Formats: sequence, C-alpha cells, structure tokens
Amino acid sequence: MTHASVLWVDVDTQHAAAARRLVATRFPAWRVVNSPTPETAMTPLASQAWDAVVLCLKPSDRELPEVLELCAGRPVLMCIDATQEALAARAFRCGLGDYVLREADGVLHLDELLNRLASLMQKAQAREHPVRVVDARVWHEALTMLQQQRTNLQATLASMSQGIFKTGPDGRITVYNQRVLELLHLSESLMATRPTLAELTRSQAERGDFGENYGLVDERGHDYIAQGAVAVSPALYWRTTRDGRTLEVRTSMLPNGGMVRTFADVSDYVRVEKELRESEARFRSLSDLSSDWYWEHDAEGRFVQLAGDLSVNGIPLSDVLGHTRWELGALNMTDADWAVHRAVLASHQPFRDLELQRERPDGSLHWISVSGVPVFDDSGALRGYRGVGRDITERKQVEIQIERLAFYDALTGLPNRRLLVDRLQHATLAVARARNQGALLFIDLDNFKDLNDTLGHDTGDQLLLQVARRLKACVRESDTVARFGGDEFVVLVEGLSADTPQASAEAALVASHIATTLGKPYALGDLSHHSTPSIGIALFGQQACTVDELLKQADLAMYQAKAAGRNTQRFFDPDMQIAASHRAALEADLRRGLHDKELVLFYQPIVDGKGRLQGAEALVRWRHPRRSMVSPAEFIPLAEQTGLILPLGQWVLEAACAQLVAWSRSALTRDFFLSVNVSVRQFRQPDFVACVLGALDATGANPERLKLELTESLLMADVEDIIARMEHLRRYGVGFSLDDFGTGYSSLSYLKRLPLDQLKIDQGFVRDLQTDPNDAAIVRTILALADSLDLDVVAEGVETTGQLDFLQRHGCNAFQGYLFGRPMPAEMLERALRPAL
Repeated sequence: MTHASVLWVDVDTQHAAAARRLVATRFPAWRVVNSPTPETAMTPLASQAWDAVVLCLKPSDRELPEVLELCAGRPVLMCIDATQEALAARAFRCGLGDYVLREADGVLHLDELLNRLASLMQKAQAREHPVRVVDARVWHEALTMLQQQRTNLQATLASMSQGIFKTGPDGRITVYNQRVLELLHLSESLMATRPTLAELTRSQAERGDFGENYGLVDERGHDYIAQGAVAVSPALYWRTTRDGRTLEVRTSMLPNGGMVRTFADVSDYVRVEKELRESEARFRSLSDLSSDWYWEHDAEGRFVQLAGDLSVNGIPLSDVLGHTRWELGALNMTDADWAVHRAVLASHQPFRDLELQRERPDGSLHWISVSGVPVFDDSGALRGYRGVGRDITERKQVEIQIERLAFYDALTGLPNRRLLVDRLQHATLAVARARNQGALLFIDLDNFKDLNDTLGHDTGDQLLLQVARRLKACVRESDTVARFGGDEFVVLVEGLSADTPQASAEAALVASHIATTLGKPYALGDLSHHSTPSIGIALFGQQACTVDELLKQADLAMYQAKAAGRNTQRFFDPDMQIAASHRAALEADLRRGLHDKELVLFYQPIVDGKGRLQGAEALVRWRHPRRSMVSPAEFIPLAEQTGLILPLGQWVLEAACAQLVAWSRSALTRDFFLSVNVSVRQFRQPDFVACVLGALDATGANPERLKLELTESLLMADVEDIIARMEHLRRYGVGFSLDDFGTGYSSLSYLKRLPLDQLKIDQGFVRDLQTDPNDAAIVRTILALADSLDLDVVAEGVETTGQLDFLQRHGCNAFQGYLFGRPMPAEMLERALRPAL
C-alpha cells in the first residue's frame, strides 16, 4: 500500500530507530511513530487513526498489556520470544493479526517483520480476511495451546488446598474450583447461575451457611466491615463459619474491574494463635501477680527480655537489657565466682538457685535467687538461656537470724558454745598443719553469783556485756571470744610458738592482760563494781586431743585457779585430770549410793553445862561397798557442785524425822531435839517449806523437836523471802539455828529479825580460844550478842576441859564436840544414855 501510518510500540529505542530507517528505504510513503511503552501508546491510539500497530513485548512480560483493548479493528503485529507464544494465543482473542518470533539470541529480523506487516495491512485493506482470522496453521496451534492451558488450569484449581473464584467486570463469578464449594458450603447449581458476589453473600446469609452474625474480622477478632460487604483490600482477614472453622480471605482486583478471591482453612492456625495469645496473657498476668520474674538472655549472656515484678531490684529495665549478669555485678560474687558461673553457661548446663546480693540505688541491700536452663534452636545451636528470679531478702534475713540464734549468744552477741566447738575443731586441725600451737583460756568471773543474788540479774547482765566488750578488745581479730554459759567465757588463741615454753609464756601474757583488763572497776548504774577472773589455760597442738578433752582441761585448770584463791591463772596439769577423773567416778558412785540406800545418819551429842544430853546433830555418812566409810568432807562438796545435794538433803530430812519418831517412843529420848543441816541451794528451792512439812507429816514427827541449821551465806540475798519461809515453818514449831556463826557476814539488822532459836559458834574459834586472844575476843562477843538477842548458844568443836571452862565462864550453856562424843549411830547413842543417867 502507498500511504500508511504505523504506531511502533517498542521499549528498545535503538531497534525502533533501525526499523524507521528500513521503512523509509522500502516504504517511503509510510509514517512510523515510536512509543516506548504500552502505557505511553494508549493516548495516541485513542486520539488518532492508525493503519497498523507493531507491539514489541519485553522478554520478561507474562501478561498482555491493556493497550490491546484499544487496538480493536486495527491490524496488530506482535513481536515476542518463543516462550511468550501463550500470550499470542490469548492476544488473538483481543484482535491480534499476527506475530513474529525473535531468534534464540533475541535478534529480530526487520525484513521479515516488515514483510509480515505489509501483508497484514494489505489483507486488512482489501478486506479479504477479518483481522481476527489467521491462517489455519496459526489458528490450530492457538486452539491447541489454549486447550492445554485450560486443562492445566483446571488441574491446578482442582489440586489447590485453597478455594478460589474469579469475577469479571460485571461482578459475576466466572472461574471457581471445587475447594471453594466445600469451604463456603456452596452448591454447583448455585455457581452454574454465575451469581454476583452480592447474590452469593445474600444466598449464604439466607441459608445460614456462616451462622449468626458472621462477617469479616481482623487477626484479633475485631469486626472489619459490615455483614455481607465485599473486602477490596488484599490484606489478610478472617471469616468464621457456622461449623467453627476459620477461613483466610485474600482479595486481588483485576485491571478489567474483576477480582480474584481465595479462601484457605486456617482453623488450626487461628486456634494455635488464639491459644498462644491466651497463654501469653496468662503468663503476663501470672508474672504481674507473682513476686518472681521471668528473664531471657542471648548466647552471649546479654538480657533480651524480662517480665514480672522487677521493682524489688530497684534497677531500671533499660539498665538491664543488653547487659550481662556479671556486668550488673553482685556484692557476694568475686571474679572467680563469676568465672565459675560463665563456665556453667559455656557448658550449656542448667543452673539453680544462684544467690546474688546487690545494693539498691537507695543504699539498701537485697538478695535474689536466679535459676535458668539453656535454650537451643532446631539445629541444636545455643540460642541463650531463660529462667526465673525471685527476691529472697526476707529468707536470708531469717537465715541470718536463725544462724545468730543458733551460733551466737543472745545477750553479748559473742559466739556461743556450739560455734566455739566448731571453731575449736578447725583450730586444732590448723595448728597441726602449721606445726605451731594454740591456747584455750577458760574464764570464770569470781563471785558473780553474789552480784546476781544481791543486785539482780539485770545488773549481772550489764556486767557480762562489759566483760564481753573488754575481752574482745584484749585479743586479735583472728582470735575467738565466746560466752560458754553463765559467767563463763572462753578465748581461743591460735598461732602461738611451736616451742612449748615459749607458747606457755605467750598464753600467760594474754591471760595476764585479760586479768588486768577485767579487774578494772565496772560502772553498773550508780554502782562501781569490782570483779576479778579465774583463768584456766590449756595448750593444744603438740599432742592429739579432742575438742571435749581440751575443754575439760581448760575447765579443770580454771577450777585450779579458783582453788588457788581466785583472781589468778593456772595451766592444765595432768594431775588435775586424775583428780577430775576421780571426782567423776565419785559422782557416779554417789548417784548409785543414793539409789541403793548406802547413806546413813550418825548423831553427835549436844549437852548442857552439866554434861546432860539435850539432843544431837544429824550428820550423814556414806558406807561405800568398796571404800568403807567415806568422809562427808569428800562427798558433800561434790554433792553441792553437781546438784545431788537436793535429793541428799531431802533424804537426810526424812531420815531425821523418822529418828525423832523412834526416839519419841522412849521416855529417855522423847524430849531430845535433832538438828539437821540445810544447804543454801536446798533452802532456796521453791518447794522447800512443802518438803519439810511433807516429811513431818509423812513420818508423824513432832515439829518442835526438829531444828534446822542454816549458814550465814544464806543471808547474802533475798532476806525477806528467807524470813517469810522461816516464819512459816516456825508457826508449825520448827526451830532454827545459825551454824558456823562468825565465819561469814551477817547484818545485825537482819539477824535481829530472823526467827532464830540458837547460834552455833564455829569450831575454828573454839579451837584456839585459849591461845589466840582474837579468837577468845570473838567468842566472848558472840556470847554477849546472843545474850542481848535472847538466843541460845552452842559451841562446836569442844575437845578440852580448858575450852569448856572458858566457855562456861563467859555464859555458854550448850556444847558439842569430841569431849562429849564423836558422831555415832543412833543405837550407840541410846546405849550411852543409860550409864550417863
């Protein structure tokens, strides 16, 4: 044809320029206009008439450009790759006239293209064939390809797990698969009518396919749009069906005004998501309610997540995230401790109850306990650790308090006996390894009991507190000062010389310093009190010795210091151990003797000035099965120290009452009185009065024949209570005698108030009254005092007639001693009465 206008759509501008040059040579009458893209070609196509259109697609195009819709009625020649022939088959339906293929290397032969274009234009001009009709070969190939594509599409749609439908520009459903029928409860008959989306929605609503109040919601279940509306966004939404399933809906709009919508059953996914959200909500709520907190850190130990009550730490969350546990630090952890913890993490092992002490910004201290387990990914690589933490400050405070109660003295705060024993065990091992020696100093405060009895326990506690402070100031920080019990303290000194004489000197120097320090006056309220210590010292380290043995050695040495006059120090001597062993054996024998009734009463006569028997003093004796008769001087002090004096004293009291009853049956003895010694400890027992009255009642003895002998030491404290007890018994007729008068301290103001019947002059004054003017003066004074107080007097230990004459000359009218008779059994005393009478 001569004149023609051609729109050449080609993104390759060089290729388009070459085509224009070739057209100018072969077809000078043609006008060729180049448009670089299908989009830019739409305007010239709509505004001008073109005899032909050349459409060169890019090799990457997989969809037909919209510009084809504007090419209706015009010859169109499409230039494509071999892989794009499926596009050509679709393009024939839109009016494509013909197409040419590029070579494998992408080269397009312009000569062939122009020949095809000229032929196409001639056919169109002559109207020999419609533009949409191609030759039989091309048409057959296109139909075959289209059929194959349809078969593939149907197979693909049938195999999809998703449901899908497509609507055209008019809104009617044109394509769907079987899966969408199943998911939406649709019937084939309904879909065969090609319903619109609105008709489909209305039909479903009428049948109740989605149940009541169905609709589109977002991933959190919130309403998206009203019921029955169409979602036009490609975003993800959910629709809940009547059978409980949840569908994922995706919508894509097509260029021609239609749309594609897919449906997928995501019920399991939504259920898991919901359960996960609920689980996370529960976890969060529990974390908020719990005093514990949850933490996670990465493989490098840096915290990445924390949840729960973190207020106890007093550290802002921002100061924790991104940091490691050891960077935050702990007061109780050293670099070595942190290295051990990091080694546990490096070995991917769980850890439990790692206790950390930290200081809050306000300066207060708190404790936390942390536990964690490793977390691995699917390949087994360590992702990090997760775990929990909790505040254990209160528990640690309780533990500290329990430890203090268990191992420290409540009054002084010093280590108690239990902690001392533990430290002593370590000390014995330490000196053995170091090959040196240590010393154990056992300290007892002299006359502390007198202070307690006279001024009360509160004052005694004040003294103990001051003693504790002074002892701690006397020794090194590494030494131990402990309160062993009562007024007994122990000092444990380590690191003394390996040479025993030198170690003894060093220990003695410590003891001397302690004695000097403790000997200084104490301010107890308004009172200035003087107290001295008795110190026993036991060295250890040279010979194997148990802790119990070492404590006994120091205790024995302390008693040796007491025996030496108090306010002194003594080292443990093996002879002391022998004596202690003897004492322990004697104590065991005495307990057995009390049980086996080996104790007996002897009676020493008490006579008047004419030698007539007035009564006797009951004196206990012990018939030991192996040692014969044991002296009271040997076992009475032991009974006092061990507490056996209480059962022993009660037995004496009951035996004496029984003897009074026996004497009451004879005219020779029924008027005799019987004196019984009562120890201070026995008298101070709360039930003493009841025990005396009980013995009298049980035996039927006459209370007026019983005289209780008390010592002056009883009057050191609680005099009012003593007087009350004496007066109670006095109302029943029981008499009282003050034994060993003159050897102790008696306040005359108390003495005149005591309900006494008699004073007994101690035999120590009687023994030397003829040779010692002082003793003679004391005896005369006692006799004059008794006379002024209207009290009888008994002189003890009268052994010579000279002593008797002096006593009688100065007014004494009752006597006791070897001059008149030694202590004897009751039968012997009774036999001695007859010749005397």
